[in-house]
Amino acid sequence: MRVHADTPTRSFRLEIEGAGIFDEWTIAEVSRDLRDFSGRFTFSLRDATRSTATFDWASPPPLFRLRPGPAVKVFVDGVLELSGWIETVTPVVEADYAEVTISGRDKAGDLIDCACAPHGPGEFTDIKLEDAVRRIADPFGVTVRTEIDTGAPIARYPLGVAETALSAIEKYARQKHALVLSDGTGGIVLTRTGATRAPDDLTLPGNMRSSSCVFSHAGRHSETIVHGQPEKARRARDGRASPLIAGDAPVAPGARASGDGAATDRERRGIAHKGVAIDPEITRHRPKVHLSKAQPDDVSADDEADWRMRTARAESEELLTTVRGYGAGGRPWRVNQLAFVDDAFQGIARNMVIARTDKSYDEDGRLTALTLNSPEAFDKAPVAGRRTNVQRGRKAGSGSGGGNRSGPLDGTARAL
Repeated sequence: MRVHADTPTRSFRLEIEGAGIFDEWTIAEVSRDLRDFSGRFTFSLRDATRSTATFDWASPPPLFRLRPGPAVKVFVDGVLELSGWIETVTPVVEADYAEVTISGRDKAGDLIDCACAPHGPGEFTDIKLEDAVRRIADPFGVTVRTEIDTGAPIARYPLGVAETALSAIEKYARQKHALVLSDGTGGIVLTRTGATRAPDDLTLPGNMRSSSCVFSHAGRHSETIVHGQPEKARRARDGRASPLIAGDAPVAPGARASGDGAATDRERRGIAHKGVAIDPEITRHRPKVHLSKAQPDDVSADDEADWRMRTARAESEELLTTVRGYGAGGRPWRVNQLAFVDDAFQGIARNMVIARTDKSYDEDGRLTALTLNSPEAFDKAPVAGRRTNVQRGRKAGSGSGGGNRSGPLDGTARAL
């Protein structure tokens, strides 16, 4: 639980539509997470001086009169961090203080809990992933940019009547192995892991104030299987037309010739697809089966299985640390940055990707909590040595040290 600071910070500035600029807060937190999609913010101001014997007729400041709904821009150290909406306002008055708490999400947050196409269309046809995402996001005022090649167009892209916008995007993005994230300022990005470098290395001893790791096999599986079924065989049939024509009576069951099973086999190849991904680190029998929400082919079914396997691994292995301030060298800490981690306590010495940032201010001062994962957890590039430590003092990817290990590192530390 965060505790109010004695002195308000001006590191966080809110520009609220129709209300003005507010830059004094005794508690502040801005969070971004690769897995949560939308960024979040929470700000509180406790004003003890206003709760006096004369509070009954004292006029509360404009901040206390705010209500949900206005657009807001959140700046951290003068840099735009989030652009979104105020969703909750909680003013409180007690005998010895007055307090107001404001929270909300960035603009992409509406895609999480709102319908993608309440009035149609029911599907897109022959459409690239980025174009489909753009058509889904456009009514919400959210832009889309792509930093990757998303491959061939999708033949049929169905949209459920009650399906949320994010669900409609993710079900095909996972088949393309695309990382879909909000940029925090009103846009969606289709990208891959580690698009940019972090502003600094993370070292312990060094700039890391703490270090904790979570290792779990609870959500991981030896074999991840994805089954999918398109509505038709497309080009997998042999092209032969049905012998019946309009008006013909169907052949009686007893008069039908026995088949050799070839037709059934042709149909199965056309409409039933299976993808499989193996997690070599799970050695006991732990299979998991998923039914695809999209209409995959064999390649996309394999990609979805691989995506699910790697995502489960990311959620079960992560490093958490805290650093002072909100950036380094004039550059902020951001999600999807690649940072070299040299943590002597955990036995880690390699590149990791920042999966979550929590920038906060309270009685402990200006802090950024970082959650890091192995970079291969969010893409489909070969694992190779990306889960292996390098020689101490030598950054991953430099020279021939990318696959070397040294020091008393156990298997758990190397696997992160």
